[in-house]
Amino acid sequence: MLTSAAVFAKLEEHKLLAVIRAPSAAAALGAAQAVIEGGLPIVEITYSVPGAPSVMAELSGREDLIVGAGTVLTVTQAEDAIAAGASFIVAPNLSLEVARVALEAGVLYCPGAYTTSEIIAARDAGAHLIKVYPVGIAGGPDYIKVIRDPLPDIPMLAAGGTNLDNVPRFLAVGCVACGLGAALADPALAGAGEFDEITRRASAFVARVRAAALAAG
Repeated sequence: MLTSAAVFAKLEEHKLLAVIRAPSAAAALGAAQAVIEGGLPIVEITYSVPGAPSVMAELSGREDLIVGAGTVLTVTQAEDAIAAGASFIVAPNLSLEVARVALEAGVLYCPGAYTTSEIIAARDAGAHLIKVYPVGIAGGPDYIKVIRDPLPDIPMLAAGGTNLDNVPRFLAVGCVACGLGAALADPALAGAGEFDEITRRASAFVARVRAAALAAG
């Protein structure tokens, strides 16, 4: 398990977080392998995956990726994920109890928030990174730009509406990274075993981020 600082540094480096939702543990493992082969080494296994902790445990021993837990809503889920080797905890909401568990374990905590008040509350609870979610219906990169004007020092991750076209814009307006869900590892693709398509999408996202970085100088 990596420290919160180490995970944050990797997110800053790679700019992308693969969010894995799948109808079975086997499909989730296949999707995780597919995104790794596409060059994306940071993977979030959500609790919507059956047997999610077992998937995390199987992946956590690998040296070619960082695995974390997503949709962590309860203390029990947080504790089970950490015991399984999760190096970060992501949620759609702020839970002070989950925050306590993550912080005491030294694990990066990334709760979801929507408004500036929610973002500040998450920061005050000790969150290392704030998932602005669902960012798509909030206004996308323009929304991030507006809320970062008064909150420039709070690190944010865009999620819930990111795609190949808007990821460069989210990064340009100051997001640390983007969480990629169905636009990358669509659960339907994972369930159908179409892992080559997930790898292709991962490669495209990685290439797009690299191109944007080069263009920005």
